[in-house]
Amino acid sequence: MTSLSAGLLVWFAFFVALVATRILRRDIDVAGFLTRSAATGAPVLPERVIAMAVLATIVAGYLLLALRADMSGATPQLPDIPTSVVILLAVSNTLYLAGKIARH
Repeated sequence: MTSLSAGLLVWFAFFVALVATRILRRDIDVAGFLTRSAATGAPVLPERVIAMAVLATIVAGYLLLALRADMSGATPQLPDIPTSVVILLAVSNTLYLAGKIARH
C-alpha cells in the first residue's frame, strides 16, 4: 500500500467518523431520510431506499478502486469513474425522480 493509498484510507475513515459523530450528537438530522416527512410512522419510500443503497455501494466501490489504483507515477491521480457507475447513478436518480413525480 502506497503512502497516498494509506492517506486516502485514513482521510475517508476520519470523514466517516466525523459524520457518524455529528449524527450521534444530533448535529445532523437524519429523521425523514427514507420517508416523505420526519413524522413518526411515515411510510418508507422505496425510491429513497434504492438511492441511498446505490450511493453507499458506489462510494464503497470507488474507495476500493482508488485503493487498488497504481499511484507510482510522477503525478498520482485518482482513477476515472467507470461508465457503468455513471449509468448506475443515472438509473438510480431516474427511479428516485419517477417516484417523486408519481407521488405528486
